[in-house]
Amino acid sequence: MRKAIFILLFVFVAAVGFARDKKNDKNEKALPVYIWGASISFSDTIAYFTEIQELDSVVLVNDFLPHRQYYAYQLKDYMNFEEDMPGRISVIYFETKRNKLEQKEAKIRKRLIEKDNMIVRYLGDKFKFVKP
Repeated sequence: MRKAIFILLFVFVAAVGFARDKKNDKNEKALPVYIWGASISFSDTIAYFTEIQELDSVVLVNDFLPHRQYYAYQLKDYMNFEEDMPGRISVIYFETKRNKLEQKEAKIRKRLIEKDNMIVRYLGDKFKFVKP
């Protein structure tokens, strides 16, 4: 009897594991991902935005961009060393659809200009995100 219970338990655990692996395979498709970043300082009235950029063939893990902290570090390092503006907070946003990211960017830009009285400047072609 114990042996039968042990075998049933083993089969159940194996089935759950296989089902979970199958679910993770569906989430791991290489998609184009659009990324956008902002660099803001609480002691400065100027916010710097990157252009919306496309990252090719990125595999989202559970709908999150892997190594997303490195993209924020890239922007922070660029602002620290290339633009000589240390102490800025850098944030990134990503989406699989460009128009959704454009809407987020417009909403944040509008809030910074209207409510926080900030000036928004774009970095243009000077900065590009690189896949880590």
